[in-house]
Order: sequence, then structure tokens, then C-alpha cells
Amino acid sequence: MLSYSYVISLKLTNEFDHSWKISVVLGLSTCIAIYISIFISGAHLNPIITLLFFLFFNFNPKKVIPYITSQIFGSFFSSMLVYEWYYHLLIHFKKKKIIRGNLDSLELTSIFSFFPNNKINIVQLFAIEIVVSCIFIFIILILNDSKRSFFVKMIISPILIGILVFIIDFCISPITNFTLNPAHDIGSRIFIFLSEWEKITFTSGLNMIYFFVPIFGTIIGSIMSFYIYTYIKKLNFL
Repeated sequence: MLSYSYVISLKLTNEFDHSWKISVVLGLSTCIAIYISIFISGAHLNPIITLLFFLFFNFNPKKVIPYITSQIFGSFFSSMLVYEWYYHLLIHFKKKKIIRGNLDSLELTSIFSFFPNNKINIVQLFAIEIVVSCIFIFIILILNDSKRSFFVKMIISPILIGILVFIIDFCISPITNFTLNPAHDIGSRIFIFLSEWEKITFTSGLNMIYFFVPIFGTIIGSIMSFYIYTYIKKLNFL
């Protein structure tokens, strides 16, 4: 919710060009969210983390659906709350000849969800999601290896993950948006759709159902990351 609020405040006050500020807040909010939830759910803030632990780390199958549902609803209600906070500024912004449902409206909806650069083709977008997710999960697996101490896992790891999110966003966001967290994307996208932004919410102006790209891209990237991590570990490089 912190990242939503900051992004929308920059967009609505013409400060959006300073993208590094968004990267900093995104990294800090990720770090804080991990600290808050690490002793409650093990910091299961992301469906690809939950899915990965279910597939490879004997995570309780009964918790998978409730966790993922909670992650999506958390994103949905965060979007709704921020929308209400900034409602009057949004109304003023929309008066600049922005019509809901057309390509120009993506400038506003991108505050809440992830919309790609339309100059990049779908294969490139899919590859970006896979590579970014693979790097992200690989670092998380290293930080949470069984050899790591309690201090590293619980105190140092959230800080390093926050820094990692900052670096990824700082490097990739000037090219195009990326997801890392499908729940963040799905929850906010559902809210946008219900807010009458019509089918462009799911197509992103690409004449296809774009929202499948971040979902499957992050899943494939995370699974690839696990096998790469396992292989490297067998070679005693970790």
C-alpha cells in the first residue's frame, strides 16, 4: 500500500519523472512488509513464493489457496483504499481529456497495476518477467538456505531483499513495467476493471489478454530459479 500511495502521489503532482524515488520506496515497503509478516506467515507475500514452497519445500497444501487468496485480496483492498484517499486528485487528473478504456487511460491505471511498454513485443515482455523472477527467487533461495543463521534469515535477509527489489525496479522500469508479484498485479487489475476501465485493464492495449504474461512469466522464472539453485548447490558453489 505504501508503494501504491507514493506512486499515485508522484503521478498526480507531476513528479513521476523521478523514477528512482519509486524504486527506493518499493524496496523499503518490501523490506517493511517482510519484517511485519515474517513471524506470522513466513513472509508469504507473493504467490510464486507460496507455490515454490508447496512444490519443492513440503509447504502445507491446505495453506496454499488461503495464502494466495489473501495476497490477491490484500492488493485489491490496498488499491481501493489508495483510490479513495486520492479520489479528488484523480478526478482532477481525469479531466485532462483522459477517457476510461482508451490507451490514454493507461497513464492513470498504471498507478495501480503493471502495464507494459507497447513498443516491446509480447515475447520480450515474457522473457523479462522470466529473467527478473528467476534472479529474484534465486537470491531469496540463497538468503534462506538451511545453512544460514537465524540472524541472517530474520534480520539481514529482509533488508537485502528490499535492496534487490530496488535494484531490479531501478534497472528495468525505465524499459517497461514488470511484476515480480502476481498477486499485486491481479488484485489491483481486478479493482481497476471494476472501476469501469473496461477490457483494456486485461489487454493493456496489446490486442491480447496481457495479464497472463506476468502470471506465467513469474511462475516459470521461479521454477527455473529453483532448478538452477539446486544444480549450483550440488556443485558446492553455494
